[in-house]
Amino acid sequence: MALQETNFDIIQGDTWNTYINVYDPSGNLINFGGYTFTMEVRDKEGGKNLGAVATLGSGISVTSLGQIYVELTPTQTSNFNLPKSKYQIVSIDGSGRRNTLAQGWFQVRASVIL
Repeated sequence: MALQETNFDIIQGDTWNTYINVYDPSGNLINFGGYTFTMEVRDKEGGKNLGAVATLGSGISVTSLGQIYVELTPTQTSNFNLPKSKYQIVSIDGSGRRNTLAQGWFQVRASVIL
């Protein structure tokens, strides 16, 4: 599985979502049967301030072979730090092997409309 580095722009308090496709080294989509997933958004790399968490069944779902869908609520994104927050999405297979699937930054802007 190759690590995907992707950055996003977001307005605090907006719903945010994305699809992530994950391939094995041979280019085949991964079968996510038996996997769990966690996404955390923090103030910075290694930061102590947790802005949001999503897990399988609570913000993360497997939509098809090799594809996950991630959605964060307005309540969650309102906790993102200005001007940016760091995120990582991790998979854990049935044997306990952990892989970071995606990471990057949210460029966060304050909402004009409260």
